[in-house]
Amino acid sequence: MLFMLLGIALGLAGCNSEASQQAEAQRHLDAAMAKLRQANAGYVPQAQGGAGKSTGLLVYRQATMDSAYEDLNKVMKLNNAPQQQARALRMGAEIDASAALHAASEAADENAVLAGRTTSLLGYLSALEGSAIRAQSLEPQTADSLAKLAEEIQRQTARREQLTTEVDDLTSQVRAVTEKVQRFTDLADEGNAQAQALREKAFVTQGEQMYELQDQASDLERQAAIQSAAAGQEQVIAADLSGRLKLTQAQLATADRLLDELTGQVKATRADTARLTDESAKAQAQSAEASKTLAEEFGQIVSVHENAIQKRMTAAGQKVDKAVAGLEKAVTLAGQSKDRAAAAENQRMTQLQLLAAYVDQAHIASTHAIYLGDLAGTTGTLASSASRIVPQDADAYTAQYDKLVANQAELNDKAAQAIEAGQELARELAPEGSTPEDGPVEAIALKQWDRLKTYKATGGDS
Repeated sequence: MLFMLLGIALGLAGCNSEASQQAEAQRHLDAAMAKLRQANAGYVPQAQGGAGKSTGLLVYRQATMDSAYEDLNKVMKLNNAPQQQARALRMGAEIDASAALHAASEAADENAVLAGRTTSLLGYLSALEGSAIRAQSLEPQTADSLAKLAEEIQRQTARREQLTTEVDDLTSQVRAVTEKVQRFTDLADEGNAQAQALREKAFVTQGEQMYELQDQASDLERQAAIQSAAAGQEQVIAADLSGRLKLTQAQLATADRLLDELTGQVKATRADTARLTDESAKAQAQSAEASKTLAEEFGQIVSVHENAIQKRMTAAGQKVDKAVAGLEKAVTLAGQSKDRAAAAENQRMTQLQLLAAYVDQAHIASTHAIYLGDLAGTTGTLASSASRIVPQDADAYTAQYDKLVANQAELNDKAAQAIEAGQELARELAPEGSTPEDGPVEAIALKQWDRLKTYKATGGDS
């Protein structure tokens, strides 16, 4: 009898301990939710320095989310219910995804600044090509030197015609993509405004209704994120096209200048041999100096790219990978409940969040690949030109080009994997033949499917 009573007492103690840990876990979840609501309030509290600049708001928002993460980590260490763990993982994934997109946004700003500097490299290349061609053409007059000039004029003329056509085509593409960016941005702003209204309503609501309002707001934000991601992707495409346009325009200007110089050099080569020899020496010195300047500027651009863009995009990729891993685990935990209907609903909501994370993963990887491709394009141009005019420098540019292309291929593979996983999940949530009218889950899944197809079409499967 004594042993039976002791067993019952121990069982009750275990139940009380489990209930106590679940209550403690709920306190941490509530604390984390309160911090996330504050982070999404759209302002910096006066105690934290007031509204300040937009940059200050972004920093405050991310710091508050990081603080919420500490509460969620405490939840995962307790012996709590699977639903509590699933909710903690979902909230943690939201923080990770936010941090990833924040880092990607910073990288985008840095890339926009660096794009102009990268384009300016063509000015240095133009100076180098001009001085190198002058050095070659200003040798004592011979039939060979005049023949070389004629061949170069023919080559530059053909190149100018080709570049003129490319400039016209790229100008039309930039105009079309810019219009798409505006359309997607307007849709995203409307969705975020509706989500913010729900979050404000949740702010004054208690209990399960608060979480339902938060889930509804999250649904709207995910739909807005689809449009925002679409705008972001189109902005990346627009920036890529604009960079290519500037690059092509600069190359066209270089071709024009070279044609003018070559025409003048034909006349110059018929002048006094002694004078040409002296000018040739000066041109060779200018070519060496231009080669040195180009190499130094290129080295600085590569350094800025690695430290300001590459590191941020790598960190963004790691954060979104963590979000995906957490949500994949949360999907299983969300289905572990005695209330099968509630479990099924929680699991579908978690799957929708996982689908959004797959889209973010594809977005970040494909955007990162585009950034590398932009720099690789310029580097390839430098390598090609260097092989003709400064062969001794060509290997350095070629090595950097090969590195960039290899990294770009890895990221495209990663994007392809995220796209495949996302499309598989989207098809599970919205089987073939589904329409947006079938329900909100199907509507969101179908939109995410379309978004993933866009990423696939813009490089994720290459």
